[in-house]
Amino acid sequence: MENMKPVVLIVDDVPDNIRMLIEIIKEDFATIPATSGEAALKKLANTDIDLVLLDILMPEMDGYETCQAIASNPETADIPVIFITALSEVMDNARGFDAGAVDYISKPFNPSTVRARIRNQIKLRQVIAENEKLYKLALDSNPISGLPGNNTIRNIIDTFIKDNTEAVVVYADLDNFKAYNDQYGFAHGDEVLLFATSVLKNVMEKFPEERSFLGHIGGDDFVMLIPTEAVDQAVDNIIANFDKGIRKFYNSEDLDRGHITATDRLGTIQKYPVICISMAGVRLIPGKFSHYLSVVDTCTEIKKLVKKTEGSSFIINQRI
Repeated sequence: MENMKPVVLIVDDVPDNIRMLIEIIKEDFATIPATSGEAALKKLANTDIDLVLLDILMPEMDGYETCQAIASNPETADIPVIFITALSEVMDNARGFDAGAVDYISKPFNPSTVRARIRNQIKLRQVIAENEKLYKLALDSNPISGLPGNNTIRNIIDTFIKDNTEAVVVYADLDNFKAYNDQYGFAHGDEVLLFATSVLKNVMEKFPEERSFLGHIGGDDFVMLIPTEAVDQAVDNIIANFDKGIRKFYNSEDLDRGHITATDRLGTIQKYPVICISMAGVRLIPGKFSHYLSVVDTCTEIKKLVKKTEGSSFIINQRI
């Protein structure tokens, strides 16, 4: 996919000034003109804008007022605003920065300076946005696997639904994991969770980031979003790799018996086979689901069927 140029909104009540700036930056940036503060705010409400070049001296709503309106709106507050002003005009720098501007450019324009200052502010905005994203992920990450947690999972699924992105939501959990934890201890249990994480990561990293996702709900529960056309091969690989690797976490005696013995919640001694992975798939068909909770409800029903199947398995609500 061809990279889109960053979009710059140029706001000036003098059309010749707008044309001059468009000529200077058109090779590096897409441009949208506006001849008043009111028009600029309307375009900001309806278009994805990366930066605003804003004239100070405009009738009715001047640049300061326009900048304050941009900065006070949560939807536009993070968009950098650069004031444009003539050397003959007196600009109150403190007032400009208090209004929310990040920089200013003086007329007559030096083309290379104009392009550099725009580019720097757009890059800075991207860095800030990425850092905020990483910070939120860190707060939400599972402490054992480091994978995104509940809030991120919910938001990602809702985004896929909203954007009509076709994928399969796969809920995976480890059968007999609690018994293993009780028998071998939490430290070994954490090693199993890290192993499961690595198996899932190795399969998921083959898919485009915008069409896939891997998260960790907590405990031994994971969530994946897998491209619809690739889901069968993906879960086959997960099952094969998991079933092969899980055996190294057991001692030879338990492997020879094919099970461990542990006490269930009722105090009864039970036999628990080697840990396996169960997966329930919910295909995100455009228009079928309205939000995350409706996907969870469908998955819950499918998980009941998967749990009745011996060994590692996968059941999906609807095939292609």
